[in-house]
Amino acid sequence: MPTAFKNLAALYAELEKETSYLKIRDILVRFFKQIPRGDVKTAAYLSLGTVGPHYEKTELGIAEKMAMRAVCAASEELPQKVKRLLLQKGDLGDVAESLSSHGKNKLTIQKVHQTLLAVRDAAGERSQEKKIQLIAKLLKQASPTEAKYLVRIALGKLRLGVADKSLLDAFALAFTGSIANRQRIEDSYNVCTDIGWLGESLAKRGIKATEQFDISVGRPVQSMLAQRVNAVAEIFEKIPGEISAEEKYDGERMQIHKNGDRIIAFSRRLENIGAQYPEIIEAARKGITAKTAVLDGEVVAVKNGKIMPFQLLMQRRRKYDVEAYRAKIPTKIFLFDVLYLNGRSLLKKSYPERKKLLASIMRESERLKLAGGVTSARINVIQAFFERSVKRGLEGIIAKSTGPDSFYRPGKRGWAWIKWKKEYAQGMRETFDLVVIGSYAGKGIRKGFFGALLCAAYNKQNGQFETFTKVGSGFTEKDFAQLKKELRPFEIKTKQKLLRVEKPMIPDTYYEPRLVIEVLGAEITKSPNHTAAKDILKTGLALRFPRFIRIRKDKGPTDATTIKQIIALYKRNNSS
Repeated sequence: MPTAFKNLAALYAELEKETSYLKIRDILVRFFKQIPRGDVKTAAYLSLGTVGPHYEKTELGIAEKMAMRAVCAASEELPQKVKRLLLQKGDLGDVAESLSSHGKNKLTIQKVHQTLLAVRDAAGERSQEKKIQLIAKLLKQASPTEAKYLVRIALGKLRLGVADKSLLDAFALAFTGSIANRQRIEDSYNVCTDIGWLGESLAKRGIKATEQFDISVGRPVQSMLAQRVNAVAEIFEKIPGEISAEEKYDGERMQIHKNGDRIIAFSRRLENIGAQYPEIIEAARKGITAKTAVLDGEVVAVKNGKIMPFQLLMQRRRKYDVEAYRAKIPTKIFLFDVLYLNGRSLLKKSYPERKKLLASIMRESERLKLAGGVTSARINVIQAFFERSVKRGLEGIIAKSTGPDSFYRPGKRGWAWIKWKKEYAQGMRETFDLVVIGSYAGKGIRKGFFGALLCAAYNKQNGQFETFTKVGSGFTEKDFAQLKKELRPFEIKTKQKLLRVEKPMIPDTYYEPRLVIEVLGAEITKSPNHTAAKDILKTGLALRFPRFIRIRKDKGPTDATTIKQIIALYKRNNSS
């Protein structure tokens, strides 16, 4: 029997009241055990408030004014009344709930999903009207509780404290019977990157389903990541023998998928970003000789042959005026890996084998380059290469294992790849990618902006964002204006369950954990005020003398520096 949407709405209501991560997980486990296997894929998407995997278009294109018109049409109320209720309640979903009286609980999750896909795909003349009509039609059939959550999904504001990682835990328990299988499931997810397909496969085949996933053209895998060290000599302790050192570029990670003349470019966040970089698409089409391939690289902004800062490159991430900015901010891509080639997965091939194959299928051009590097077992050679890279204005180097087991591990941050940046060499210790979750009111010249930002690290174990530092320096006037603009859509009235904040760090304004910034710090110390690592070390950890470096639009909240990484750095720096 198809899963009724009222059952999913009841799940939403239960999750909304819960703050414990383990209880949220158990609620999800119970729900997924109860529904038909054929509904698991759709339920997985909808439980995250989305309509498909991250690499597909998932934005519905519904602004609040459009959603208000849909509520008016469904409830047959005047706009003035809906506006008044919105001012009182502060949430359009709550308004829809209070005005709903039509529903007979006949909606199924499949019907809701199909309608939301139609909303997403509505295009052309009168597309806004069509979207509003589709949402209004759903609301007319919805019960009050269903109406509340339908509006929140339409606006992208479900906010239940459920993330991909929550579902992976739930899948492990619901479909394999043991949380011990969680790592195998996450490894599969890093390759397939489709939470719905993964859930459906596990529901039907159990843990054996993890054996079926492999890389394919058109579906991105999670990027392999690098560890960091305190001294260049440590690289040779972690990677014995010959090391392949490559230039580390201050750009945006890009995964290129080629199938004949069709080229798709994915960001580290799995977004299709080819439309923002048409010259890179053209260069890959002409310069990659393989029929099918998946390649890993870094796009950089260039001017007069010189690589420009990351912040300039981010101006290319736009929906409009692409051609104008193409001329204003030219780009090129440096490729450093191939993961799939002419029908074969290369994930289990060693790094030297992959690099050799990459070179064999590339015709380099002004726009398309092979990443520069050297291979040596001598520390002075690697150190000299690092110094040359920094002189060229690059971030530093990535040292890579050349051993027989130097496989490409999607989503993994292991010791096969190690980054060594100029900040580390200059004694500035560490840079961290942190999520902005709050701000404190500004005074004096900062009035109207913010005085400082409350930043958090990501705890993969419980899916929460734990406070790590309060950043108040390093901002320019331009930064203040840009950050205010970037943060405004994420402002929320009360703290989300995903945010772990304790007194005295309570901010004046909370934000959804969406925006990532890079922060430079001098030292990690124990702190009674911050929550980072508190459950593990019985005391919080904090970053001393933090300084804002830049916004990282190329990274999502779960790409942020993790609590596990922070603990490892703290222990390593205090081992003496």
